[in-house]
Amino acid sequence: MNLDLFEPIALTQKERVNAALPEHMPHTPGVYTMYDAKDQVLYVGKAKDLQKRLTSYRYSKSKKVIRMIAHLHRIGIEECKNETDAILLENLLIRSLRPPFNEANKKPETYYYISTTRQGNKREFRLSMRPLNDYPKTYGCFKGHLRVRKGLGALLKLLFVTDEHIDSACFLPTQLLKRITPMRYAIPLDDQRGVQVHQLLKGTSAHLLEEFEQLVDENPFRDRFTNKYFASEVEHLRLFYELGPARNQLMKRELNLESEIIPQDQLDDLQVLLAERIN
Repeated sequence: MNLDLFEPIALTQKERVNAALPEHMPHTPGVYTMYDAKDQVLYVGKAKDLQKRLTSYRYSKSKKVIRMIAHLHRIGIEECKNETDAILLENLLIRSLRPPFNEANKKPETYYYISTTRQGNKREFRLSMRPLNDYPKTYGCFKGHLRVRKGLGALLKLLFVTDEHIDSACFLPTQLLKRITPMRYAIPLDDQRGVQVHQLLKGTSAHLLEEFEQLVDENPFRDRFTNKYFASEVEHLRLFYELGPARNQLMKRELNLESEIIPQDQLDDLQVLLAERIN
């Protein structure tokens, strides 16, 4: 074995961080990117104070951080006007670069739009990954594959219960009993109920949700299983409403958004701006 006596066998954590730090480290908000010896991104982070945050890595006891620093070669920084700009830039870089030592925000997400159109005495509901021009009403976008699919499925099931007055979950249509809600489904819907659905999906009123909750509480279902089943559907719908339509509506109001629908590539950043505004 040939040893290079002029090269340290192993750098300490502090030495490795010091060697990777940029010459200029301001006390300002910003984003930093950690690279390995092959210039591949290891981690992206944001800081209120870049110098304070970066020098703290010298003494971190986190096992994950210690593993990361073992590969660390250099650190790049980008100053931002404020912490909000830093958060937005961090989110963008994590989503695009998907660094191995970042956990949050790097997994690809599903963003759905819910569109509706009238078909005789029925209203068709359609899930899609983009706005559909041939549907007169479109809501969203809404983030999260299971949350959106379960939320829409719960809405369709509870509308069916209200219209058909069934006393057991086994009388639901086969398509609605599947684990995943269909991408397209039509259900009878009168004008009054249609207005309530519109308000729910737009995020301006939870009155329909409250009606469903009362229906499940007071309906003499055939068995305890059916009661628990529909109570669970109400909870799925409530979660979808609060994290989807209601939050989108709050976002539009607080951030003065003009568009009725939110583009998929803007939703995450707008949620960050909303959190900054209301906190």
